[in-house]
Amino acid sequence: MYNLKNHVQDQLISPKHRVVRKKIQTSAYILEPIEDVMKLKSPFIIPIAGKNSNKEATISDEQIKLMAWIISEGTIERPTKYRRCYRISIYQSKEKNKKNYKEIIKLLKHFKLKYSEYESAALDGKVTRIRLDAKSSRKIHKWFGTRDSISFIPDILLNMNERQSKLFIQTYLKADRFENCKIATTNLEILDALQIIAVNAGYGFTVLKRKPTIGSKDIYVLRLIKHKETYIQKITKVNYNGIIWCPNTKNETVIARRNGKVFITGNTPFTNITLDLEVPSYMKNEPVIIGGKPQKESYSDFQKEMNMINRAFAEMMLEGDAKGRVFTFPIPTYNITKNFEWDKEDYKPLWEMTAKYGVPYFANFINSDMKPDDVRSMCCRLRIDNRELKKRGGGLFGANPLTGSIGVVTINMPKIGYMSKTEEEFFEKLEKNMDLAKKSLEIKRKIIENFTEKGLYPYSRFYLRSIKQKTGKYWKNHFSTIGLIGMNEALLNFMGVNIADEKGRKFAEKVLDFMRNKLQSYQQETGNIYNLEATPAEGASHRLARLDKKNYPDIIVANEENYRRGAAPYYTNSTQLPVDYTDDIFEALKLQDNLQCKYTGGTVLHGFIGESMPSPEATKNLIRKIAENFRLPYFTITPTFSICPIHGYIPGKHYYCPICATEN
Repeated sequence: MYNLKNHVQDQLISPKHRVVRKKIQTSAYILEPIEDVMKLKSPFIIPIAGKNSNKEATISDEQIKLMAWIISEGTIERPTKYRRCYRISIYQSKEKNKKNYKEIIKLLKHFKLKYSEYESAALDGKVTRIRLDAKSSRKIHKWFGTRDSISFIPDILLNMNERQSKLFIQTYLKADRFENCKIATTNLEILDALQIIAVNAGYGFTVLKRKPTIGSKDIYVLRLIKHKETYIQKITKVNYNGIIWCPNTKNETVIARRNGKVFITGNTPFTNITLDLEVPSYMKNEPVIIGGKPQKESYSDFQKEMNMINRAFAEMMLEGDAKGRVFTFPIPTYNITKNFEWDKEDYKPLWEMTAKYGVPYFANFINSDMKPDDVRSMCCRLRIDNRELKKRGGGLFGANPLTGSIGVVTINMPKIGYMSKTEEEFFEKLEKNMDLAKKSLEIKRKIIENFTEKGLYPYSRFYLRSIKQKTGKYWKNHFSTIGLIGMNEALLNFMGVNIADEKGRKFAEKVLDFMRNKLQSYQQETGNIYNLEATPAEGASHRLARLDKKNYPDIIVANEENYRRGAAPYYTNSTQLPVDYTDDIFEALKLQDNLQCKYTGGTVLHGFIGESMPSPEATKNLIRKIAENFRLPYFTITPTFSICPIHGYIPGKHYYCPICATEN
């Protein structure tokens, strides 16, 4: 790993990772692999703050400021045995902070809030308690969405534009500032939210933890950095034993935080390619194009060249990088059809690559009513059924691959299961959530169509121009995608059984059928195409579980026993089996086959075989057995291997390198 570090930066990035840096003697930023950055002979500039593109949030400046004062200097009265008033008070010194006191009073009068004032002694003099009456307190409760707490920062404040975010920070600083640009808090939730607002305000920051002189809670000091860039003098190579995150964003950059320091870095492009082993039927008689001109030769004349390219790609992926590590991208998808030539010599590198790293994904068309021409794999989950496009008229070759998904909305199934007492109530809540998902996707479709019309997506506008000419809209051939998370936990909360149980599995199939039928009605209602995806929910699996546990402490999560011992909660993605349910790949296939076939927008089953580098022949036979005996549309084989930073690829699971005994 590579460590880019100075007093305001602490990036730790993996080999081949791209760094955002300023091009020397220009104002332009470039994305450059870390290995190339290492070759620079002089310090280089990296950004520590980005530009906030959020639209202005629907909240007044006065409300932003008053909420900042309440969060920083406010309290809420706890209910007692005889009284439950939840009144809000704000504390400020008339003597030491006269301007602040006057600003608070002015804001309260602006909203016509009624209050009383009380003087009391404090550590450094007198302090004024400004206590709101019950009606005024209820108005503030609505701003926070709860009467139980004001010690958090609501979502609306986390999604403001740069000007509004600066206004909040500047107001908050008046309450808790010291040394001009530092904020102190003992509340970790507020600390995290302040960091988000700081980023939205265009600031960098650092965080230090201090031991208190009074009390027992640690104090966290957030120091705001108002300059936009910093110099990196030195890059250090370090050994690392831990998780490597690989987020994916549209502009291929990401804002991250490490050791209390925010930074902007590049990321690996998430790419999925479908590699045809034989010339597809719809392209066989199409003329090849060179220099924009059709030639007399057709694609069917170039099978030999296809074999060369496929072989070279497989051999490159099989080799890995310079240290024997797997290339995680691009993800290649190979189509398995009824006439697949399993024993063809040209395919041998494919089986070797799969046996060693498990890189490829396989699209199964043997027991399917679809043909490879009907489907496009857009990522490791999303698959597009082009038959919906055929219904719109025009040839498939002319429409494809000008499709995709405008976005995915994931339904929180465990919460529905927890909140429902009857099957009827379960489906009512599911329908309500799906209707909200449809509404949000229709709004998004209108927004991106409008942006494209205005030239804000120039590449997409050019790429989709033929769709616009034919349908009147650029994004008409793109699906709206709805998915789900945590069906296993939904069943545990609703029925007391998991998804491997026959009763639970049958109900899960019923749920997916309901969702498919609902999506069909959305298509008829809106004229837009919809599909159902088994969303991977890499981030939502933890985030939704964490939020649900906060609001409903007795809701069941995937790792309930470990959660009670302090582990972070999570939900199982889509309708998958619990993580540790079985190590028998064929048991998993039997339990998942019907469920996997219900999805119209993509799903994948990972076959964790637990073996260390099975033979290419055994790997081929396993893939053949799966494809010929099951209907699931998309699967991948995952062998077990380890990577030593010194000796590279090692078959099997090893906590220590068997060659050098290192623990990395």
